[in-house]
Amino acid sequence: MIDPFANDHQSMQVGDLVIENQKDKVIIYGDLDLTLDASGYEHAQQLHELMSRVINTFESKNLYNNNDDKSKENDDQLGKDIDNPFL
Repeated sequence: MIDPFANDHQSMQVGDLVIENQKDKVIIYGDLDLTLDASGYEHAQQLHELMSRVINTFESKNLYNNNDDKSKENDDQLGKDIDNPFL
């Protein structure tokens, strides 16, 4: 189980669902079938534990109000006009 928002090197997998940890975000991608059997129940428990940890981190550190640790994707300078180098 990862420690959400604690580092940039942890990852885990639940079925074919991949969860990657970073200091400013948790990335979740892939597919997961929650079947009505023991395997589906185990996957659902893992997701529940992961989401509980993510929510607890939000609540304990107020990360949803903190913009200090921006990812590169969120650090674009959208408000600036840039000259077109092809003109």
